[in-house]
Amino acid sequence: MSKFSSYLKQLFESSGESIAAVARDIGAERTSIHKALTDERVLPYRVVQALAGHFRLTLEEREEFFQYYEMFLQGEDAWKNQQAICDLFNHLADVRFTPSSVAVQLVCPSENSSMVEGEFAVRSVIRSVLAWETSQGEDVTIRMFLPTGLNLSQELMELWMTGAQFHVEELFCSPVVAGNDCSRDIHMLERIIPLSLVSRGTYAPYYFRERLGTQDVNPLNYYIITPNYLIHLSQEQSAAVIHTKKALIRFFSNHFQYLLERCELLTNCTSSILDVLQKYTDATNPDTSFFMLMQPCFGRYVTPHLIQKYLRTDGSIPLETLYSVGDRRFSALRKVEKNYYTVFSEEGLQLFIDTGLMIEMPPEYVPPLEPDDRLVFLTQLRREMETGIVIGLIVRPSYLRLPDYMEAYVDADGCIHFDTTNRFLHGAYCCDLRISEEYLCRAFLQFFHSLPNSKMVYPKEDALRILDEGIRKLKTIVGQK
Repeated sequence: MSKFSSYLKQLFESSGESIAAVARDIGAERTSIHKALTDERVLPYRVVQALAGHFRLTLEEREEFFQYYEMFLQGEDAWKNQQAICDLFNHLADVRFTPSSVAVQLVCPSENSSMVEGEFAVRSVIRSVLAWETSQGEDVTIRMFLPTGLNLSQELMELWMTGAQFHVEELFCSPVVAGNDCSRDIHMLERIIPLSLVSRGTYAPYYFRERLGTQDVNPLNYYIITPNYLIHLSQEQSAAVIHTKKALIRFFSNHFQYLLERCELLTNCTSSILDVLQKYTDATNPDTSFFMLMQPCFGRYVTPHLIQKYLRTDGSIPLETLYSVGDRRFSALRKVEKNYYTVFSEEGLQLFIDTGLMIEMPPEYVPPLEPDDRLVFLTQLRREMETGIVIGLIVRPSYLRLPDYMEAYVDADGCIHFDTTNRFLHGAYCCDLRISEEYLCRAFLQFFHSLPNSKMVYPKEDALRILDEGIRKLKTIVGQK
């Protein structure tokens, strides 16, 4: 019996009402409610709403009731994955790529091992060791196998943002679970994606499988390896032992390399702007395309005339090369004739209407669009959304927020990409992060497919109304020229 049918059964038992009486009151079929109580039928959303109203559920009770309904509708594993991906985007929207102003005390190796106790002291020592090691040169490699609760993303990001050049290899344990629930691994991406983007490919996350229930008798099973230090860590991060003996560091480093050769690399990064553009072009699927970006994905409306009109170069890349790559990219998008999903926010749409800035384009190559071209883009988008050629979805910020520094899209092989926009620290196209792990890609695809008609986006008629308001605003601006 599902959680939804169990909850519904409790409502009937608590009220003392018969199924027939409730069905008459809400205008539903008695047999459909009977079958819903045994998981033989899925009730229409309208009936579920009516039941919530009839039983006078509180706000908390309604939320629980509809949550169980969605779990039954999608399947519990799919629902967990959907919530994890929603949490992922909301978390990424809060990431700020700004270095800390707090001074770090640098340490240097000593000849003795030492014990550190207390979470604050452990974290302080780790921060100092990382700062000292990355200040010593450009070929520094840091290797980590961290306890689940220890997130060093901020410390590493700050070092990369202040110009330190180093490599990080991190090992993750991904427990084997029954079914299709990969929510834990999706939450793992909350730290992996920002580090991959800000490092521009010098962060490499590897993972291995381990069955739940495996017992570990070593109290300091986790560790960080640097050229001059080995830091052993406890699961709860309350204690650490710091070693400086070269032979021990070398032994752990060799063992770590042995593990990496037997693990899977979770991501693949590209940092060349031409490579990023080429990957984007090659990845375009003529049958189904998904784009999640603060702004609508207007690429299908970019014509060769517009490329010639706006394209610039800063001299680092020949204009002819940029034109050729850009023309292939937008030509591929124009060929998508169905299932063109573009998920965006009201904030991003308004930014485009007011400024003409396309945040997925480097401003040094593509300046803001003029109002009349903005109007053409918005009018074409509105028409194709109404006819169903384009599935344009505007997110509800109370449920789903999109980071302004990156876009996510699905390539022709079903792999997930995260690309930076011009609001990122290093600008647009500075990094393309590709995840090809099948079970994760499948979860993201299910999430994208579930967005239409979900509570996370506005209904189609509301989205069209928002576009109409933008079109009227642009018409006024164009008329004043």
